[in-house]
Amino acid sequence: MRPAGPGGGDGGGDFFSDSFDDIERRDRSERRRVAKSPSGKKRARRRRIIAGIAVLLLLAGIGTIGGAYYFTSVPLPNEIKAQVPSTFYYSNGSQMARIGASNGSHVDVSKLPKYVKYAVVSAEDRSFYKNSGVDFKGILRAAWGHVTGNEDAGGASTITMQYAKLIQDRLQSNRTYTEKLKETVIAMKLDQKYDKDTILGFYLDLVYFNRGATGIQAAARAYFHKDATKLTPEEAAVVAAVIKDPTNFDPSVNKKAAEGRWEYVLEGMKKLGVYDKPISVKNYPKVYPDDPNSHGATFGLDKSTGFVVQQVIRELSNNKALSQDPDPTKRYEQTKQALETGGYKITTTINPAAQKDAIEAAHYGLKEAKARNPKMAAALVAVEPGTGNVIAYYGGDNGTGYDMAGNPHQPGSSFKVYTLAAGVDSGVSVKSYWNGDADEAFPDRGGDGKVHNSDGEVCHDAGKIDGHNVCTLYNATAMSLNTVFYALADKVGKANVLKLAHDAGINSITSDGVNGNAPTKYSLANVTDEQSAQDIVDKGGIGNEIGFGQYPVTPLDHANGYATFANEGRYTQATFVKKMTDQDGNVAYTPKREHRQVFSKTTAADVDWVLRKVATKSSQMIQPYRQQANKTGTWEFPNKDNKNENSHAWMCGYVPQLASVVWMGRKDKDGPIYNDWGAPLYGSEFPSDIWARFMSNALRDMNKPAQNFPTPTFSGSVDKGQMHSPSPSPSPTPSSPSPTPSGPSPSNSIPGGWGGDPNSPNPGQSSCSPWDPTCRTKPGNGNVQPNNVQPTATG
Repeated sequence: MRPAGPGGGDGGGDFFSDSFDDIERRDRSERRRVAKSPSGKKRARRRRIIAGIAVLLLLAGIGTIGGAYYFTSVPLPNEIKAQVPSTFYYSNGSQMARIGASNGSHVDVSKLPKYVKYAVVSAEDRSFYKNSGVDFKGILRAAWGHVTGNEDAGGASTITMQYAKLIQDRLQSNRTYTEKLKETVIAMKLDQKYDKDTILGFYLDLVYFNRGATGIQAAARAYFHKDATKLTPEEAAVVAAVIKDPTNFDPSVNKKAAEGRWEYVLEGMKKLGVYDKPISVKNYPKVYPDDPNSHGATFGLDKSTGFVVQQVIRELSNNKALSQDPDPTKRYEQTKQALETGGYKITTTINPAAQKDAIEAAHYGLKEAKARNPKMAAALVAVEPGTGNVIAYYGGDNGTGYDMAGNPHQPGSSFKVYTLAAGVDSGVSVKSYWNGDADEAFPDRGGDGKVHNSDGEVCHDAGKIDGHNVCTLYNATAMSLNTVFYALADKVGKANVLKLAHDAGINSITSDGVNGNAPTKYSLANVTDEQSAQDIVDKGGIGNEIGFGQYPVTPLDHANGYATFANEGRYTQATFVKKMTDQDGNVAYTPKREHRQVFSKTTAADVDWVLRKVATKSSQMIQPYRQQANKTGTWEFPNKDNKNENSHAWMCGYVPQLASVVWMGRKDKDGPIYNDWGAPLYGSEFPSDIWARFMSNALRDMNKPAQNFPTPTFSGSVDKGQMHSPSPSPSPTPSSPSPTPSGPSPSNSIPGGWGGDPNSPNPGQSSCSPWDPTCRTKPGNGNVQPNNVQPTATG
């Protein structure tokens, strides 16, 4: 018989002692309360039936446990799998990064101060020294809470059961319900075989504390740079508080949540008689910041590749590759922990040469930009059309910080490609005619209802009618007229624009917090038709401003969307993982690539043709020359003085074999961004430099020869615009494929400032140079201030 441990805290005991009496007392009280209420009688009857079912199910479960008791053995320590870090590889098999929980060192539990042990007991199982290892009362309470929908009814996991689960997790993942019952059996046998302090010592060597720290010794070093035996009571409470939710209760992640949990642990320690000081967050001890380089075998997380690792974990979690938990937050945490200990090998889709080119191009643009904008940040994502492989991903230099490529930003006019495609796919010709005036009033907008084009920009490539300028849709795209794209969204329906954007690759969109509401990120996972898209539009208060990119999206989604255009309207879900194998070499996960035609090939070809014209007006050109499709995007920074300032700048584009997007903005918060001579920064400047530099080098390094786009058909009707054509009407003709000019390959240091190639099928206006102070007023580079408090898109 084990010696009796010191008691304290919540009572445990067998559930037979008082659980049924408690239920009967509540039932009698309920009967008295509802005696005169017919509907209340029905509710009470249902409660009794549910309670009876819950008890029967519990007894059946206990019977199963009893049957398994004689067939389940407690694993010996040498039967438990060793913790092995997981390694991430580039697409060519070279190492990129590794994550692994540090095994720490065994700590003799008898040498730990009493308050350290009791801090853990307070946090996880206050009846630990009294219960029999399995809290049947807690099991019943949890079962009742599950049946009645009261998720706060309490859990059923003692420290002994938690340790049993840790053992089972090491022995087998994705277990069945029957196998999970073994945890209860193991806990019962542990409690019979070992004294409480020994069980606690087992637990403290295996439990996870975030920061790659497994075991309390590793945790003490990770949080306080000292041995567990040297922890103060307050420090012990910090460490113990982390166990319940290792990420959320890490003070470097969520200080407020960590402090609240810390107070809870100290209050329990007071009840257990091991702490007698006043409890105040003012006494919260100093915790060292998380250092990824100290995580045992971990490397590569504090570089740009750290964001790739985060995306891999998210992809594996979303696809339930290593955890089946229905809660996305818990599933992500469990997936991360499985990777830190499971010894998996993950081959990613990241091309090492292209990744290097992305980092080099971003640094090139940021070096110039930071001269005026010390807080400037950039993101670059490249996706291979047809496969969905993310071949380059840059969200910043430190992969433990804020991922600029995976978080949303206002896309501005770069979003207009989806509006254009929605129009063309519904039968609107790119040669249709629209109001090209400098501004236009719309009945659905507040105030005077006007949408304004940048710098009073007008378009009259098709002449004039009744005093109004007439502009073709393709030229309105090249000049990035917000008036036309607001009207186009109104014509085809904002829900249809949203649905097409989602079909192409946009997985979420963020409302702008109009009418006093907070900005809200909406998942588009359930958008399958116009009605489901309309539901999101209604919930988010999304207006026709979606036509010119008012609502934030992520660079990752945006790159996936542009890859759909490059792939002739056929969507392939973006993926970071090629293959994952376990320690024994068995394939544990391969992506199930989703492919579907989301808009017609003729629509894609017509959009390609329009964006090729945009490229000659507002983009740096890939060297040596090849056909390219581009769209810039800039978003205005709102300020009280109505000054012309921008806060987000994009360059997005593609060739048939590769699509990529570049975003630039501030890394701390939304704020004004400037070019190198102090004027507002536009997408045609630094972002364009980065984009062309990356594409030139990456296409060369991946040996992708020049390839022409399909010939446009100019489908749809010219009569589906706002206006009719003056006579005679313009007649743009598709460009016949031309041979790619020969020339030397670009070097690794490609200069900015390329103009339109004279051999281009549509040479048009030469592209903008960052050193041209008049460039921002040219077509495709303008800005606009709408007639409300919201900022808006620029070209």
